[in-house]
Amino acid sequence: MTDLETELREAMRATTASARPPGDLMEQLRRRRRRHRTRRVTISAAAAAVMVAAVPASLILLGGGGRPAAGAGSATPSAPASATQARQGSQSEQPPPPRGWSRHRDGAGDYIDTPAAWHSSSRAALVEPDVRWVIGTGPVRSGGGCAPTAALRQMPADGALFQVIEYGSTTSPYDFRPRRGRLGLGPVGGPMECWGVKTHLIMFQDGGRYFQVQTVFGAKAPSWLHAEVTRSLNTLHIAPLPAGEQTAALCQVGQWTYCPQAAWVNQVLRQAHVINLGNQVTRAIFGGTGQRSFALWTTPRDGGPPGSRCHSVSGTKVCRAGNRLVWSVHGLLLWLQPALSPYSTPPIRPGLPTSRALRRLVKAARAVRTR
Repeated sequence: MTDLETELREAMRATTASARPPGDLMEQLRRRRRRHRTRRVTISAAAAAVMVAAVPASLILLGGGGRPAAGAGSATPSAPASATQARQGSQSEQPPPPRGWSRHRDGAGDYIDTPAAWHSSSRAALVEPDVRWVIGTGPVRSGGGCAPTAALRQMPADGALFQVIEYGSTTSPYDFRPRRGRLGLGPVGGPMECWGVKTHLIMFQDGGRYFQVQTVFGAKAPSWLHAEVTRSLNTLHIAPLPAGEQTAALCQVGQWTYCPQAAWVNQVLRQAHVINLGNQVTRAIFGGTGQRSFALWTTPRDGGPPGSRCHSVSGTKVCRAGNRLVWSVHGLLLWLQPALSPYSTPPIRPGLPTSRALRRLVKAARAVRTR
């Protein structure tokens, strides 16, 4: 026992006099200090594990009152070990796989069911994004850089192969639509980078997490196999992140690109044939037409569009507010301001869209419904 501890003990005894202290206070203090030290070591170890495991994917990623909001940077949600264990839940509460099917689990509480004769691997392609499963009707051989190349080469002509990957973080969450209802295979496009062949592609959010599925069918694959792969995809069970780490919570604290309105703006750009040039952190999405680039974002509508010098564009009242354009659509104010995207290259410069491009944007904003 140190001199300081002896003095403290004597002082407490003199102060309490006839009162009996509840146990050995110094021993309680030492125990509390040991618990605090142990907790700090545990947290430090968990943080180190997250730093080693979280390698961000390299994807392309203004707010209230018509002014740019001071939004926080791009979030990288990561659940602590205790949260991961809680997400896994009780296996007894999960429905069993269909008869004649097998269940494939990962370490995060997720699973997918497939016919028992199919093969599955999680070591057949990328390190980041995280490959959850590569599933094939034939053997799934490991090997490949950014695609399951070895498994593709071995895929039977009458077979199928699909890969489920998860992005640990993303700077463009609006590219991933919330999972609602049944999953489909998605449209065929490509040939896809790395894969070298055309694939079906879907991207979606589930439980605050971001997923991509690519599917390839052999030249002689029967039509019923498409339905069987779709059925397997719809057994996919994802353990959600804690509520505070999901997109709705991030939207509520002002990170606009995590809001449904950002996904709507992204769809408007596509329908208007305006190039998406990335985003301004979590505050706006950049669009580009010709040699001009501009930022787009939304705010809630409170009365009519602000500003002056309003004029009709394709039947919609568009107003100028300083160097910005704004119009009302679907209960929102859609803002547009000259801005240079960090992803653009010369001779692109900040500027408002041409009259023709503006008409396309106005028409697309009316046509694309918000959810």
